[in-house]
Amino acid sequence: MRIDDLNRTPVPPGTEQSGQTGQLRTPEQDAVSGSNQPDQADVSPLAQSLAAPDPGRIEQLRLQVESGTYNVSAQTLANTLINARLKE
Repeated sequence: MRIDDLNRTPVPPGTEQSGQTGQLRTPEQDAVSGSNQPDQADVSPLAQSLAAPDPGRIEQLRLQVESGTYNVSAQTLANTLINARLKE
């Protein structure tokens, strides 16, 4: 009895795999297949507002941290951590 043949799926003749996976496509191949469109992404207004932080606010926070006056309430921190975990 050959154990290695138990879980094999029969492959019809003429459909053998070439063993080449993950081939990169050339621009010529993309042009032939019609997928030569540029990649694009849409960014939500919320994400755009987060991407451009307010320099004044950042400076204010930096000064508070340096002077030791920056405080975060333990309750606020705990709620933020729990909410972030629940969203996962």
